[in-house]
Amino acid sequence: MKVNYYTLSLGLLGAAKLILNAFGLDLIQDDTVNAIANGVAAVLSIVGVYANHQKSE
Repeated sequence: MKVNYYTLSLGLLGAAKLILNAFGLDLIQDDTVNAIANGVAAVLSIVGVYANHQKSE
């Protein structure tokens, strides 16, 4: 089984935000989570397009 660390890390960040909010701590803002997720998605999109257009020898 191969672990996808990108989605795992984003999921853990979201879980940490929910847990902290449950205790009344607002340390992680929604904008921060959205910016991180958008950045990771953009990088993975570029890598995916590049990897799919490589010639296999």
